[in-house]
Amino acid sequence: MKHSQKNKTLLLVAGALILALLGYAVYYAVFSNRKVLELKPDAVIQVARGDLTSVYTATATVASGRQGVFQILDGTKVTSVLVRVGDMVKAGDLLATFDVGSLDEMLRMKKLDYEAAQRSYRDYMNSAADSPAQIAANKARIAELEAKIAAQQIEGASPAQAPRNTQLDSIKGSVSKLLGNSKLGNRMVDAVFAENGSVAKTVAAFQNLLGGGLFGGLLGGSMFNSNSLQSMMGSMAGMGMGDSMELMQLKMQDAVSGISSGMSLDSVYKSLADSAESAYFQVEQAAALLKEGWVAESDGIIREINIAEGEIYRDVQGQNSATSDINVTSLLASLAGGGADIGALLGGLFSNQVSGMVVEYYPFTASFLLGKYDIAKVALDQQVQVTSVSGEHFGAYVSFISPVARDNSDINLSALMGASGGARGVEARITIPAPDKSITIGLDVDVTIELETRQNVLRVPVSAMKLDDETDGYYVFLLERVSRTIKKQPVEIGLFDNSGATAYYEITGGIDEGAEILRAPTNSMKDGSRVKLG
Repeated sequence: MKHSQKNKTLLLVAGALILALLGYAVYYAVFSNRKVLELKPDAVIQVARGDLTSVYTATATVASGRQGVFQILDGTKVTSVLVRVGDMVKAGDLLATFDVGSLDEMLRMKKLDYEAAQRSYRDYMNSAADSPAQIAANKARIAELEAKIAAQQIEGASPAQAPRNTQLDSIKGSVSKLLGNSKLGNRMVDAVFAENGSVAKTVAAFQNLLGGGLFGGLLGGSMFNSNSLQSMMGSMAGMGMGDSMELMQLKMQDAVSGISSGMSLDSVYKSLADSAESAYFQVEQAAALLKEGWVAESDGIIREINIAEGEIYRDVQGQNSATSDINVTSLLASLAGGGADIGALLGGLFSNQVSGMVVEYYPFTASFLLGKYDIAKVALDQQVQVTSVSGEHFGAYVSFISPVARDNSDINLSALMGASGGARGVEARITIPAPDKSITIGLDVDVTIELETRQNVLRVPVSAMKLDDETDGYYVFLLERVSRTIKKQPVEIGLFDNSGATAYYEITGGIDEGAEILRAPTNSMKDGSRVKLG
């Protein structure tokens, strides 16, 4: 009996030992391979309250706000140049002085140009008043003469001696040369020599064709060469007058009027007159500034200088002389030939000014794009901080927000952190009232706009936040001091603040104030990892 009791005791002890060994084995299998992460004292922080300010940050391209362009006139002597390129100037600063002894003659010539252009416009409008009726009458007469000549040829009667082909070719060549071999001239020649029969021409009749009235004003200009005219007159000498001569006259007039009417000659003459008027008043204004010396209108920086102290400026284009009359024949020929730009032709006709100096006046502007989530938060006149390449800060304000979106190729911190977002945005423009040399037109500056401020809210550093790849949400690692482990804790976020040296997220749910979290968890840390506090 005693022996049996002893055996039972031994069995119980053996079973307990076996269970202990099994438990140890299980513990060893589960926990022995888990690395203990050693944490430094500053690796753990407490969730606390504080103020947050959401800001929009971007890079903006600087542009000119307004230029001051100072014109130099031909014959002006530069007495002094008081600034250099890149100099900052203040309103009222004297930039350059001049000897203006020759300016009165320049003004006189420009005034003559202006008066000549105005006179030509008036003369054209007066002569053109009766042109529609004259054109209609010419067409009727052409039809009548063509029928008459055709009838005479059928009856065997010749209205005038028919010139030999060599004579006709010679006259045709003379007319082509006379008209300058332009498209306008060729069309007139084709119209005149459309008939291969007898065409009687005389010097007197041809002079009458080129005479006064609408067509005289149109054709009496630089397109005609006097030597060519004499040659043609010689070829025509001795030939009789008749219906063919009148027909030739009318066809040439009809050809010219048909071309000119399609070109709105009244607008050409008006443009000439307007250009001359503009040039005269521009020179008058430039002369007044030269007499007083060039003075900065406001604060700014010197962009360009094209004059030198002591030199006498000479216009390389030589556009200094006035003319007693303005003729548009060459303009007509160019237009008839195609490809001509009437604006360009007129633009260089009267102007003989160049920019002697250019000043970029303050304020400057800078443009950037607002993301769709920030458009409603930014308003006109909102204050902006601009940081130049040298690190200096400047005050600015929002002066323009476009109502239309466009593609956004900019990458900025706000967009990356979700405050802005989107591949499209609207253009915004800021005005920088008082920049300096560190803000350069065409280069970028950093822009910071305060969007929203919240006070006394839960916040954690951005470095403590981790993005969950499975849920696309954020989480932090809570420190469990009792078990000496860390726990993955999802959180809800609100405002993002990157206005200071440390960026923060507002915490709207998931953890409470005072909770201990890891300041900057690494990718090797997992939910339930063992930690050791240093």
